[in-house]
Amino acid sequence: MDHKTFISGLARQLGKDNDKTDKLTQALTQAIMDAASSLDSVAIPGFGRFDTEKKDEYIAIDEADGQTKLFPPSISITFSPGTKLKNRLSHE
Repeated sequence: MDHKTFISGLARQLGKDNDKTDKLTQALTQAIMDAASSLDSVAIPGFGRFDTEKKDEYIAIDEADGQTKLFPPSISITFSPGTKLKNRLSHE
């Protein structure tokens, strides 16, 4: 499903116009990104949980050229589906 189709369907369910619905989804996305960059988790009841993990910088040898390289710290995010979502997906 592309973005436009998603927004249209969500707007119909909410009884809102597409522009307002798009702004709501952008605000939700921004809130999740802000929490992730602060290493906070975000739980959406019935849907799931976004968890973050910070990985420290590390030194590794590149097997292709044998050079030692420094890799910068990074933040990764994972999604764990909630029970309602798991049940919904397992019945379809």
